[in-house]
Amino acid sequence: MRMLLKRGLAFVAYCLYEERTYHLTVHRLEKVETMNERDLIPRTARLTLEIIASNDEADELEARGLDFRSHVRGSRRRLDGGAAAICLFIGDELAHIGWVAMSREACASLGEPPVAVDFSRGEGFRGAVWTNPRFRRLGLHAYGNYKRLEFMRDKGLAVSRGAIAKSNTVSLRTNEKSGAEVYAEGRYLRVLWWKSWRERPLPPAEPQAEGPPNG
Repeated sequence: MRMLLKRGLAFVAYCLYEERTYHLTVHRLEKVETMNERDLIPRTARLTLEIIASNDEADELEARGLDFRSHVRGSRRRLDGGAAAICLFIGDELAHIGWVAMSREACASLGEPPVAVDFSRGEGFRGAVWTNPRFRRLGLHAYGNYKRLEFMRDKGLAVSRGAIAKSNTVSLRTNEKSGAEVYAEGRYLRVLWWKSWRERPLPPAEPQAEGPPNG
């Protein structure tokens, strides 16, 4: 009963108030050329990549026996909005997914923080990333991140933006290894139906000082 009461109070508190802080990241997509795909491919059997950009493609995937819909809430809304899903399957099971948005409508369909993205100037957004708990620690996040960046570059975009919860240190490390820069901090606040989003630019990271010359 105590646990049930605790969960009930937590749910009521969430309905009344919500606050989250994010690191806002940017990738310059020309850096994709410097990444080596062979170093990132997970060493696991039966791994396949699927890119889904419409509900018809998602239905075809299901008809082939690949389980997509049951793992992804709101997939129809997101695909109808113009977002694309970059998916990794192990066998017939969805192992990892991340979404790419190249328009304001597509970005809004993801339900992610309303990061400022200039879609008219070759910018896009990546978000709504999920890894199946059964397949974690296989390097799927790093490889999926690479394929999302590659997809955006091949579509002619120059910049990819994203928002990562400040507490999500694993995702932050993965993005930093792929060349991401943290350029701002985003703060989301909701009180009942009132919502607020603010972005606070961060100073650029100072280059590390070089040690004394050898000899």
